[in-house]
Amino acid sequence: MNKKFFIKSKKFSEDNRGTTLTEMVVTFALIGIFMAAAVSVISSAVITHSELTASMYAQSVGEMLLDKVTGELAAARADEGRTIALGMVLEEAAEDIHSDGAAFFDREGNPVVCMVEDGLLYFRYDDFDWALDPKAYMGFRITQMEIKKRNDQNVLEVSFKIKNLKTGFEYSTSRCTMCYNFKTDEECRRITEGNEISA
Repeated sequence: MNKKFFIKSKKFSEDNRGTTLTEMVVTFALIGIFMAAAVSVISSAVITHSELTASMYAQSVGEMLLDKVTGELAAARADEGRTIALGMVLEEAAEDIHSDGAAFFDREGNPVVCMVEDGLLYFRYDDFDWALDPKAYMGFRITQMEIKKRNDQNVLEVSFKIKNLKTGFEYSTSRCTMCYNFKTDEECRRITEGNEISA
């Protein structure tokens, strides 16, 4: 047998002792540290993503609600002594207060009450109710709607508070609108606050 080969072979067998317990403990400790850091970064990213998604959905729902209410109020009729009454909406059947709302005459001259019931926005006409599809709320419900005069003229502020039913995420939004058909001082005096409105 070749002497060089025998020496190399002997050296290899002496160096192949395996790993010690200390080396294994250090290796697993390093793996644990890296895994803890990765979990921390991933969970932080997931939380941030869910908060951004909830905020984006809430903003979309809030804008949709504001568009509908401010659009209807802006076009409210002012002719022939018609008014806009702002205040608490009373449900006739239950004699119970549901929410703030508004009673006015729409662009066709039909009397309508804008109100919130069971967390959804309703426009109650004489012979039917109009409401958005609940799916349009993307898991949110209205917890508060407030409509108030911003000045002594024809500017109204509409504000909503909404809450996600699953996550509990809350969001508030508001917008001002001008009631374009209420132009004169006498017409602006017909926009009144603090009313009890029958639905």
